[in-house]
Amino acid sequence: MQRLFLVLLLIIGLFQFGYGQATCDNIGFENGDLSGWTLSNGSVNDVNQKTVFQDEVPGTFENGHLLTRPSDGNDPRIPAIPMVAPGSNYSIRIGNVTRGSRFDRIRTSFVVTPDNVLLQYKFAVILQFPNHQPWQQPGFSIRVTNQDNTTLACNFYEVTAAATIDGFQIQNDIRYRNWTTGAIDLRNYIGQKINIEVTVNGCTERRHFGYAYFDAQCVKAEISQAPYCPAYDPTITLKAPEGFAAYRWSNGATSPNAAVAPKQGEKYWVKVKPFSSLGDECEFQFDHTVNFTVPGDPTREDKTICEGDGYTIGDSTYRRAGTYLTRISRGPNVCDSVVITTLRVTPLARFAQSKVICGGEKLTVGPDVLIATGTYQTRIARKPPLCDSIVTTTLDVRQIGLTLTPDTYLRPQDSTRLNVEALPGGNYRYDWQSPAGLACANCAATWAKPPETTRYTVTVTDQDHNCTASASVLLSVGLCTVFAPNAFTPNGDGHNDIFFLEGSTCVERIEEMIIYDRWGEVICRRENFQPSEPDYGWDGMYRGAKAEPGLYPYRITVTFRTGSVFQQRGVVTLLR
Repeated sequence: MQRLFLVLLLIIGLFQFGYGQATCDNIGFENGDLSGWTLSNGSVNDVNQKTVFQDEVPGTFENGHLLTRPSDGNDPRIPAIPMVAPGSNYSIRIGNVTRGSRFDRIRTSFVVTPDNVLLQYKFAVILQFPNHQPWQQPGFSIRVTNQDNTTLACNFYEVTAAATIDGFQIQNDIRYRNWTTGAIDLRNYIGQKINIEVTVNGCTERRHFGYAYFDAQCVKAEISQAPYCPAYDPTITLKAPEGFAAYRWSNGATSPNAAVAPKQGEKYWVKVKPFSSLGDECEFQFDHTVNFTVPGDPTREDKTICEGDGYTIGDSTYRRAGTYLTRISRGPNVCDSVVITTLRVTPLARFAQSKVICGGEKLTVGPDVLIATGTYQTRIARKPPLCDSIVTTTLDVRQIGLTLTPDTYLRPQDSTRLNVEALPGGNYRYDWQSPAGLACANCAATWAKPPETTRYTVTVTDQDHNCTASASVLLSVGLCTVFAPNAFTPNGDGHNDIFFLEGSTCVERIEEMIIYDRWGEVICRRENFQPSEPDYGWDGMYRGAKAEPGLYPYRITVTFRTGSVFQQRGVVTLLR
């Protein structure tokens, strides 16, 4: 019975503290869980000036084990430290974050194979410094043992809080080390089971905390060789495994990578030292024999583009003539493609022209329609391989402005002078229509003696550019005449500012003058006034505001001295 009880205790103990994984599949928690790892915790005390871990039980206590994700952000106390190792999707936080007197631990094991002979681990440590004795301080350790539970030489890392610690920084009473990569060489243990144990503890005096972040992965223990790409690099880069404290290459290099002149079959080695608290004597070596294939020559191409265009190859775009070497990425472990491009640039055809058109006309240049004076640049597309043309057009739009004697009235047999002025100045020809009674039908100024009421129209032609403009004047002839101008310009220049009625001496009075807008609304009414009185005219205002330019119908009622009454209708143009 006693023997059975002991067997049961052994089984329970193995169940509680058994740990391990056949491979390194989840040694870095990349499954998003803690499978393959065993969690435990207990109390920490100092006995005979030594740190003693007691009462270890399986599981977690006060959140002493936390699987972290990138979404967790950075450590609340030390924001410089991400809660997940760089390049990882998950890590674990180990240790009580608020108090001491506790320790937290994780364990796992795996069988070493040729594909996992290098254990890389990453850790970040945060220890509160209580100024206790070293054996009472918060601490952190990584211990790797073989299947006989013997600690592997050069593979033990342990620190406790102190005033200064190699590789640590200080923030108030906290000593911290940001993410650091370490590595353990397991080539001598292929086929054996290896145990990993990570422990973090607070101080033995209960108050001061210690915790750490941890991650790991298994890789091959070998020097990798970058591709030999002589087109842009005459050397080959050899890369040692990451995660060691120091590197020493056979060619004298002291960094994780070494650039060497390529020589087929040449042998190189690198000696590395792990992060360790045991001293500088721990060192081991990786060997490598250079072997490479010389890639083909760069691709050469000749290209011709039009001025203003660009030629794109890879991530680069070239616009100027020249010879360019372009690297096109082909991914890791493959030489980038190299293209040598000789680029020629064909200038665009350029043409300049000056054109004159008349007002109201338009000039079409390629896709552009020009109607105003100015200088324009037009790009005219041509089918490849021809390049586009650039046409610069200086355009002058000739507008002929005419000023003509206003409409007037005459007694029978009277005459008046008609004047037309064309602006701007130029070589003009004048042609009067209805030439009856004109002294000169082709003059800018002439005398008119119409036999009856006559409208004279003059056409002015710019003989240099063949542009024309026309205007007309009405000469009313009669014994008893009321004259209403056909247009007025209320612009304050003292000339033709008022629309008013003029009449001969046989007019008794103007009974009524009514002016309408285009919708028939009365906008001006004058009654019972003498003709030829500007004060009884219309100044172009309506309800205190300027009336819009346009046509305005009117109606007038006139009483002659003979007693007869006459009504007249017409339209006046308001110009501004």
